[in-house]
Amino acid sequence: MKNEEPWECAIVGAGPAGLSAAIYMGRFRRRTLVLDDATGRWTYGQRNENYLGFPRGLSARRLHRLGCLQAERFGVEIRRGRVAGVVTSAVGFALDVDGRAIQARTVIWAAGVRDLWPRFPGARRLIGKKLFWCIVCDGWRTRDRSVLVLGNTDACARTTLQFLTYTRRLTLMMDPRSNRLSSRARRRLRDEGITLLEGAIQSVHTPAHSTSSQIVLQGGERVQTDYVFSLFGSRARTEPLAALGLALSANGHVPIDEKNRTALPSFFAAGDVSNRHSHQVVSAAHEGAEAAQSANHVLYPPTQRL
Repeated sequence: MKNEEPWECAIVGAGPAGLSAAIYMGRFRRRTLVLDDATGRWTYGQRNENYLGFPRGLSARRLHRLGCLQAERFGVEIRRGRVAGVVTSAVGFALDVDGRAIQARTVIWAAGVRDLWPRFPGARRLIGKKLFWCIVCDGWRTRDRSVLVLGNTDACARTTLQFLTYTRRLTLMMDPRSNRLSSRARRRLRDEGITLLEGAIQSVHTPAHSTSSQIVLQGGERVQTDYVFSLFGSRARTEPLAALGLALSANGHVPIDEKNRTALPSFFAAGDVSNRHSHQVVSAAHEGAEAAQSANHVLYPPTQRL
């Protein structure tokens, strides 16, 4: 692998957490590199309507573009690349980026999560339009609309019940191959008038100028709905950290303290990948800012310490 001059900080991920960290690091006058493989949640088509300062909402892609421009204004370099691994080095850390070694004194891991979406043709194109995953972010849009919720656990049943705040036109569909819904949860859902189905989506068809979509199940059954919410969950993007020996939380996320420090000195985490995540843009931006302030403190030379 080719080497290049060490960076003071390498930030992995260019979502709200990574770009927030980058803006802070740039303003701290730290030589900072942002690495992103363009597969995170910022690439979806959803619109954020609960982020302060944007009364008409703001698309995730536009927020990304604005964040990149803001970070670059303060001297941060943003580079497309996939981080395959991270190890400790004499400098601090060495990142394997598309077969090239990049050295950094500090790392802020803001790689986010990999969502577990239902598998049917064209699913990704529907994300943020007909297909969603977060009741906090998008429950409001379902007011008095029909909603098909996909989930197989009691936790999914609990979220389905929470949708009653917005609508009573609810169906929970479970995949019979992985259904773990308890009899108690089934009774509770039925008591509230929520329809229960078993099946999996084969295709989704939305006629032009229509708010309703026709869901075709693998068995041929058809369901009409306005929105689909997938509650299959996500997996933290932590595979490249295996060689660091960093202990992960029970759900596979990176444990951090109140200042976004991990158990490894000079290695920080922020956003959805951390064990304090809440999958909100505002939370990710806050964690990115905290991680950058902690990383900046590590980088002060002895002459700037007392």
